[in-house]
Order: sequence, then C-alpha cells, then structure tokens
Amino acid sequence: MAKRGPAGRDGDEPRDANPGPAGGDRVTAAADELYSADPAEFTDRRKALGDAARAAGDTAAAKRIAALRKPTRAAWVVNQLARADPGAPDRLAGLAAALREAEQAKDGPRLRELSAARGPLVDSLTAQALAAAGVADPPSGLREEVTETLTSAIADPEVAAEFAAGTLTRAAQWAGFGLASFGDAPATDEGAPTRRHLRAVPSPEVSAPAPAPARAGSRRAVPGRVSEEEQARRARAEEQRLAEEAAQRAAQRRQAFEDAERTVASTAAAATEADAAEDQLEAEVRDLEQRLTRAREDLAAARLRARRAESAERRARQALDRLPGPE
Repeated sequence: MAKRGPAGRDGDEPRDANPGPAGGDRVTAAADELYSADPAEFTDRRKALGDAARAAGDTAAAKRIAALRKPTRAAWVVNQLARADPGAPDRLAGLAAALREAEQAKDGPRLRELSAARGPLVDSLTAQALAAAGVADPPSGLREEVTETLTSAIADPEVAAEFAAGTLTRAAQWAGFGLASFGDAPATDEGAPTRRHLRAVPSPEVSAPAPAPARAGSRRAVPGRVSEEEQARRARAEEQRLAEEAAQRAAQRRQAFEDAERTVASTAAAATEADAAEDQLEAEVRDLEQRLTRAREDLAAARLRARRAESAERRARQALDRLPGPE
C-alpha cells in the first residue's frame, strides 16, 4: 500500500485550506500539496483548496486549482522521486544533454556508451521512486509505467519539465525515436542492448574486395551488392514505418485513456448523485426516528393518564361503597 503524502499521514495536524496569499502563489502551493499527497485524497483536497480561494475572492486561482488533474498512480510515484530527490531530474537531464551533443557530433561510440549507461540509471531511479512512494512490492505494470516515464523524460523536454516540477499527471511512453534512438543501441530492462537500424561496417582486419569495373554504358548492378544509397533509403523507410506504428500505438493508448477518463467522470457523477440520495434518505430516517420518539413519549404519557384515571375511578367507587345506603 502506498505511503500517504504530507496531506494525509496519520497524526498530522490538518492543513489550513488557504495555502497562499493570492494568485500564482496560491496555485503553486495548492499544486505542491496536491501532487505530494496520496492520490486517494486528491479530489476532496482540491475542492477544499478551490473553495478557499473562491472564498478569498480569488476566482482565477480557484479555476486554476479546479483544473489541476489528478495523477495516475505511476505519475504520482515519479512525482515522489522528484520531491524526495531533487537531483534525480538533473541526472536524467545531464544524460539527455550528453546524448544530444553526441548526436549533433555524430559520435557513434559516444552514443553507444551513453545508451549503455541509460538502462542502469533508469532502473536505479525506478527503484528509488518506488521506495520514495512506499511501494514495497509493486505490480509489474506499475514498475513498467514508472520506467517508461523516466525514459521518456530523457527524450521529451515536456515530460522532463513536469518531472522536475513534480507535477506529472499521467505515465508517459517513449515512442522509440528522438535523441538518435538513444544511440541506436538502447538497453532493455534486462540490460541487453537492442540494435536499431545499424549499418554493417566492414571489419578493419578484412578488406572488402574492390568491385569489378562495370562495362562502359552498362546500367547493370553487380549481383549480390546493394548500394549505400539503397541501404540508407531502406533504413529510412524502416525507421519511418516504425515511427508510424509507434505513433499509432500512442494514439490508441491516448484514446483508451480518454475513454477511461470519460468513464471515470460518468461514474463520479453517478457516485455524487448516489451520495446526495443517501444524505436525503438519512435525513428522512432521522426525521422519522424523531417523530417515532415523540409518538412513543405521547403514548407513554397517555397510558399514564389512563392509569391515573382508572385509579381515581377505583378510589371513587370504593368511597361510594363505604357510604350507607339511603333509608
């Protein structure tokens, strides 16, 4: 079970609903609190903070607070890493900068070296994030989403910025291109490199035989050989195909997420209506119980009056019986 954030730990004093004096400070403080706290408390606390801003007359801040999105569990875990270790985003940013420099310099050996370092760094930060969030035995899906998000922070500046701010709202997925595909030899989760579109390079110890001179006027290619231009064209086509497939998968995932969000919204509305109905029924039950209590009290009082009247009647009869009859 995930450890609660600062706003929800047992024994903590309740925070004041007004996190800041006004404007941007109020929104920044609200975001800091909301993305630190347990996601289960996000919705109620966001409403309280928005209501406090609105009560203070800051309607603009109230709207911005209401627009803050609840993070998924994986995004929340990564946010806890940024808050527990502010240097973690810098380490990924440093690797991204080094990859970018190597890519611009077309330094293949350096790209492969940095790619080999990426896997261990991301795995280490994944374990650190899960520990910071108090997730001792994470499901494989959660671990995978945390790893993919940290990997995306290397290639995607927007994800990197949200990670550094600790305000990620959903897990991110690296599409497999950008920053020279991490050196054309990215390490998998198991640490084994996966080569992507690598061009064959002759060994320096074995010299390639010189091609036979073509006859003058002949357009015929030497059998069994493919020109470097054709190899490059094929590599570009393959890379484009993989990029399109990755983009299609990403679009499908986005669509699935949006469908899930709509389902959550509809079920949340239904839950709100059910809560309101429950409150109304509870009020009616309390009213009926009060009426029943009053009716029982009235019944008890009526029975007491009846017994007293019966007792008075008996005494009157007894007194009458003791009187001598008329002569």
